[in-house]
Amino acid sequence: MLQLKIRFNITLLACLSSFLLASNVALAQAATPDEQQPVHISANSLDAQEKKGISIYKGNVIVTQGSLTLKGDKILVKHPNNQLQTVKSTGQPASFKRFSQEDQSWLKGKANMIDYDALNKTVLLVGNAQVEQPGQHIIKGPKLFYDMINKTLKAQGTEQEKGRVSVTFNPASKTKPNPVLKNTPTPPPHEQ
Repeated sequence: MLQLKIRFNITLLACLSSFLLASNVALAQAATPDEQQPVHISANSLDAQEKKGISIYKGNVIVTQGSLTLKGDKILVKHPNNQLQTVKSTGQPASFKRFSQEDQSWLKGKANMIDYDALNKTVLLVGNAQVEQPGQHIIKGPKLFYDMINKTLKAQGTEQEKGRVSVTFNPASKTKPNPVLKNTPTPPPHEQ
């Protein structure tokens, strides 16, 4: 009986160790920065010019690298010496999304043209541009420039598109709403 208990405990420990090891491997992969993960591209067609370090993808193009996803009708990738340098996406609209480990939230954007600079970690959106951090804010304008390292955003008009910049901030919710007060009508303001 004692031998059976020891075998059971060893088996249980082996299973737990395997589970913990697998969990640590999964966490290590999730913690790997986007720029250190492989780039995957799918499209309807490809025109690759390896000597120039340029590839042009057309038709429902999807580029992924870690949590970053970039979509467009046409995407031009510059990759001299097989090193990703820039990705320029055009579409109606082109779009991107990226998960921020620090903020634990998604950053989403769309525009007629999106230019991702992998070396400088910047994204330029031009033409009906919009960047959104769901539940926090939405910024719209003709031209938006986002610096992923410094977490800064610049918004302005362009020569072709002189539109204004629009920003919507959502208030931070620190407490859950009281369900009793949720359906209680707000009293009218007092006249003075």
